[in-house]
Amino acid sequence: MNKYILIFVMILNSVMFANNFKVISRQGTASVIVNEEYANTDVKKRFPDDYFSISTKEESYIVIDNGEKSIILMPSSKLTYENNKFTLESGYIYIKSKHNDDIQMTITKDDKGYNFKGKSFAVVSYNNEISVITYNNVVKITPENSLGVSYFLEPHHKTSIIPTLNGPYRVTENERALIENVSRQLESEVTSHLNQDIDRYNFKIMEGTKNENTIYRVVHPEKGPNIFLIVPHGSERVGTDVAIERINMPIKKGSLTIVPIAVPEAYRKNTRAIEGQDINNRFFDKEISRTDTDKLAKEYMNMLDEYDIDVVLTLHEGNGFKEFFGDSIIYDTRKLDDKVINVLKNINSRIEPMKFKFRQMYYPMPTTITFYAAKKNIESFGIELTRNLDYDKKRIIMHTILSEFFKIYGLE
Repeated sequence: MNKYILIFVMILNSVMFANNFKVISRQGTASVIVNEEYANTDVKKRFPDDYFSISTKEESYIVIDNGEKSIILMPSSKLTYENNKFTLESGYIYIKSKHNDDIQMTITKDDKGYNFKGKSFAVVSYNNEISVITYNNVVKITPENSLGVSYFLEPHHKTSIIPTLNGPYRVTENERALIENVSRQLESEVTSHLNQDIDRYNFKIMEGTKNENTIYRVVHPEKGPNIFLIVPHGSERVGTDVAIERINMPIKKGSLTIVPIAVPEAYRKNTRAIEGQDINNRFFDKEISRTDTDKLAKEYMNMLDEYDIDVVLTLHEGNGFKEFFGDSIIYDTRKLDDKVINVLKNINSRIEPMKFKFRQMYYPMPTTITFYAAKKNIESFGIELTRNLDYDKKRIIMHTILSEFFKIYGLE
C-alpha cells in the first residue's frame, strides 16, 4: 500500500491520535507518513487509527499522550504505529505513566516483539540494536511467543532486547543523567499542557490568629465534580505532603479545594489536635465557636456550601496493619459501597502480601467531617494508611488511592 508523506512545522495543540493519543507538545520540524487513503486527512486535527509513522529532525522532539501514558520522541528518531504495536526504527523514546499505574506497551522490530509493563522506561534503537533502560521502577519484559516467560529489569538498569536479550547491566552515570533529564522534560511538557486554562489561587482564613491558614483552589473551566480534600490531624504528615503536591497537579474538569493542614497550630507542634479538641469531632454545629478548633471547623463546613462540594476526601495515618483503622477506606453510608469496592479492587490488585491490602470499612462516626458531609448528601470517604510503612511507600500509596477516586469522578 502506498504511503503519503506530510511535513508540518507549526505548533500543534490537542491533535487527536489513534487509540486516543494526541500531540500535546512539539518543538522543531517533524514528518508524518500515513496510508494513501488518508492523504486528504488534516493530520493537524486527527491521525488515522490504522497506521502512522512519526520522524523527528535534529534538535526537534514531539510528545504524544493518551490520558494514561505519555511518550516523548527525542531528536532524530522514528516511531511507527501499526496493528496496536509500536516500532522504534531509530532514536530514543521515553514512556511514562500518568497515574502511578503500570502501563503496557508492545514494541516490535524485524518480526520480533516484546511486551513491556512498568511505570516508566526508555527504549533506544541504534545500529539495529534495541535496548531498554529503566528509571526508578521495575519493568516487566515478556517476549512475544515466549510461553509466558518474563524478565524483570530492576531500577536504573538496562538490557538489549534486539537482536537478543542481553543483560541486565547497571546504567552508566551519563545514561542515568540522560533519563532523569528526559523524564523531567516530559513531566514539564505534560503538566504545561494539562494546566492550560486551569485557575489556581489561594486565600487565608482566621487571619492574624495563631491558626491563620491558607486554603488552595484548583478550578478547571469545564464543569464537573467539586472535591474537598482535607488533612484533619497535625501529626499525620504524609497526608499534608500529598495534599500540597496535588495543588499543582492537573485536573480534567471540576474543581479541587485543598486544605493540607486543618489546624496550623497542631501541625507546628506535630500533634494530633490542640485545645483538647480533635477537629474531626467538631463537625456538627456551626453556631459553636468557643475555640480556634471550632472556628476552623465552621470555616470548613461553610466551604462545603460555598463551593458546592460533591465529594469530601480526608487523609489519615492509622496505628498499624488492620488495627484501628490502618489501611482502610472508611465511609458513613451504604450508598457508597460500590465506589469503595471499585477503588479497593484496583488498589489491592497491586498490593502484596495479603496483610498490606486495604479493607472496606463502613463505620459511621457522628461529628466527623465525612459524617457531616454525608448528611448533606455529599459523598465522603476517609483514606487511612498504617504508620508502619516507610514515608515513600505511604506517599505513593496515598497518591495512588487519590488518583483512583479522581478517576471515578472524572478529574483524572
